[in-house]
Amino acid sequence: MNNYKSLAIALLSIIFLGACDSEKKETTQDGIDYVLVESENGESFSEGDFAIYSLKLVDSEDSVLINSEEVGELPVQIIDSVLSTRGPLFSILKELNIGDSIKTKLSASEVLTQGFRQPVAQDKDPEERLTVYAKALQKLDTAGFMEWQQQKREEAMQKQRADAEAQKGIDDQLIQDFLAKNEIEAEKTESGLYYMVTEEASGEKPEAGDTVRVNYVGRTMDGTVFDTSYEDIAKESGVYNEQREYGPIEIPIGKGRVIRGWDEGIMLLNEGSEATLYIPSGMAYGARAAGPKIPANSSLIFDVELVEVK
Repeated sequence: MNNYKSLAIALLSIIFLGACDSEKKETTQDGIDYVLVESENGESFSEGDFAIYSLKLVDSEDSVLINSEEVGELPVQIIDSVLSTRGPLFSILKELNIGDSIKTKLSASEVLTQGFRQPVAQDKDPEERLTVYAKALQKLDTAGFMEWQQQKREEAMQKQRADAEAQKGIDDQLIQDFLAKNEIEAEKTESGLYYMVTEEASGEKPEAGDTVRVNYVGRTMDGTVFDTSYEDIAKESGVYNEQREYGPIEIPIGKGRVIRGWDEGIMLLNEGSEATLYIPSGMAYGARAAGPKIPANSSLIFDVELVEVK
């Protein structure tokens, strides 16, 4: 039994010593402490080099604030006179060698305000300690950095196209389910727009570039009214703005001045017609939010009246 106990103690000692050796406390030339988690004894950076880092920020409640696996790596040009003004985070980053992994604790203001020139969120304490994990990934010259940037742009565009294509199917199913549930018969255009004419008229149809006057009520798919040209509906729905003049809005159509769902949908109507447009998110505001009532990737419903074609 004593032999087993001695062996266990010896193994624990080896593990403990190994852990101590793999994480070393370091201090930058500016006096900033950090822990070197791992080193590959890589090449150092020189003045003017472009360095690419991975970065992860975790707050005091273990919530991840920034993760380069999701938002992309951090590119930094090593210019000492610039980085020395950006606080302790960049003091550490500029001294790493390629392959070095570090962790440290810095205040939110040190990382966000000093480092990234961004204000600390109102619900955050500027002195809250954030855990920072970083790794130096690549060293690039100017030509290499320009190539890296182009590659990242292409990757981002490919992802946007893939996400948009996937969202098309989600939006189409959402609109179809809504129409079926509410027993609505709407026509679908080749682009994916659904529409139902609720009041026919015999006036002229607008063409691209025409100016039109339109009354409307805009709703999300759950029925929430987010905007309208009708004063009474605005008051009923809690979106009334006393500084606004209500009534038909005047817009050029078919020229990209409004969302694509409007550009296409309004030109399907005759002057005097009324219709409901069921607009997939890709023809509305896409992957970006549009105010507090329209989240990202929102399909929208518009009741519209084409009052006049000028």
